[in-house]
Amino acid sequence: MDPLLIVILAFGLFQRDALCYPTRDESEDKIIVLQNEEMEPTILDCDFEVEENPQSITVKWYRDERALYQWILGSPPYAIPEFKNEIDATYEASTEPIKQYSSLALINPTIGTTGDYKCVVQTPLKIVTSHQRVQVIDFRNYTLELSHKTIHNETQLNCTVTNVYPKPTITIIANDQDVVKREHMVDEDEEGYFDGSAIVAAYDTDDDPDAYQCVVSFEGYEKNLTTEATSSSAGVSHLDFNLWLFCFLYYFLSKLKVLI
Repeated sequence: MDPLLIVILAFGLFQRDALCYPTRDESEDKIIVLQNEEMEPTILDCDFEVEENPQSITVKWYRDERALYQWILGSPPYAIPEFKNEIDATYEASTEPIKQYSSLALINPTIGTTGDYKCVVQTPLKIVTSHQRVQVIDFRNYTLELSHKTIHNETQLNCTVTNVYPKPTITIIANDQDVVKREHMVDEDEEGYFDGSAIVAAYDTDDDPDAYQCVVSFEGYEKNLTTEATSSSAGVSHLDFNLWLFCFLYYFLSKLKVLI
């Protein structure tokens, strides 16, 4: 191929890439734990660099590809009416004019606030895109119970959790036992919350009391929900049974005045 043609093509490709709008993709999960009291806004920053003194700049925010918010330099920021109760459009991110209203201030969060957020910044020369994942955690009204039932030397442990979000992982821990079976089920209700249960059958080889723990965890969240239970021995020992029988017979016979 002619060297001059190669140079021309390379220059053309370079120019095309320069004029095509570069993207910037940064992912970092932000955790929102719902509380009963009034919560502070959660701020998602749209960090970008554009040409100096752009003639125009537009900032748009999306959640799962649905438009939430828009700001055009020189005009007031604007929250899409459907989401106006979720966004504080008056929040000022910076004193720098081109970034004044570039951030997204999330208010009144619910489990529906969870999603993949995208900020798109457009100028005459560039389009810059950044991404951020928001995960809501809600266990304000949860219940967590751990029950156990022992038959001979096998203990069945059943842990149930209700009304949590997002989908939980349930783990049962038993000391000094060999777990022989595991079952784990999680269901989503009509409101998007989860109920779950885990069943473990464990084999115990001694008569010592055993401690059990149920741990409910959520992906990306460092804190867990836990509950504990303690059982007596796997069964009543012969010595305990004989002592109980002796006491019962003594009481029964004393009532019949057989004993002096």
